[in-house]
Amino acid sequence: MDARKSPRTKTSLTVTIASETADIEQIRTIKDLSESGFYVDSLTKSKIDEGYLVYIKKPGQKEGLRLPARVIRVDHQGCGLTFDRLAPNESQFLCDLIHPKWDGKDLLTGIVMHGVLEDTTEFAACMRLTSLLSSRYRTIYQAR
Repeated sequence: MDARKSPRTKTSLTVTIASETADIEQIRTIKDLSESGFYVDSLTKSKIDEGYLVYIKKPGQKEGLRLPARVIRVDHQGCGLTFDRLAPNESQFLCDLIHPKWDGKDLLTGIVMHGVLEDTTEFAACMRLTSLLSSRYRTIYQAR
C-alpha cells in the first residue's frame, strides 16, 4: 500500500539543493514530484531527518522559490524528501508547477506547459508527451 499523501508526477526537473547544515549547493534532478515531496537522485549520503533547502523554479522563469524539505527515505540511488512548513504561496507554486492549467485548445501550448516536468532531451520522450497530450486533446474536444 502506498503511504504517500499526494500522487507523484514523474519528472526530470533540475533543482538546486543546499543542506541546512552546510553551505554546499548541489544541482540535482528530481525524479518524481508531488505537492508533499519529491525523490532526488545522488543524495545517497543523506540521513533521515536531515534538512535541505530546495530551490525550484519553473522553466522559463527567472525567479523561483527556496522550499524547506527533510529526508524521509534513503536508498542506493537517492532519497525521498518531504516539504516542510510550506506557506500557502509555496504550496500554490508547487500545485501550479505540477498541474499547469491548460484549456486543451492548443496542443503546442499544452506541450510547452506540461513539458517542463518531462525530460524532453530525447526524441522518444518528446513523442510520448505529444501522444499523451494529443489523446487528452481528442478526448476533450471530440466529446463536444
